[in-house]
Amino acid sequence: MSILFDSTNGLLNEMIQATALRHRVLAANLANVETPGFQAQDVTFAHALEEARSPGGQGAGAPQVRASVGADPDVTARRDGNSVDLDQQMVKLTRNTIWHTAMIQMLTSRLTVVKAAMGK
Repeated sequence: MSILFDSTNGLLNEMIQATALRHRVLAANLANVETPGFQAQDVTFAHALEEARSPGGQGAGAPQVRASVGADPDVTARRDGNSVDLDQQMVKLTRNTIWHTAMIQMLTSRLTVVKAAMGK
């Protein structure tokens, strides 16, 4: 199997896509911080990742990350029905940015090794 198409690169690609989706969802939450009745959303994919890595999970094959968008369980609504907490969303956005950057750096490192092996 080629290092370009191995399961690790596939997992990194899926994680990059999932963190990009989460970034868009969190940005939408921030854009609606003053919208009455707006319910904060979040993307869950950590559970699927842990399941893929577990010994009894699908870790033996090519792991997949299934990101899903849903209501953010970590929030409470204000009087106007809006459940966006600005501080909490900014913390989540920062953590997500760190994850996204780390996944891109790992994928870049792997591809740099391939490029060096090709003598380019």
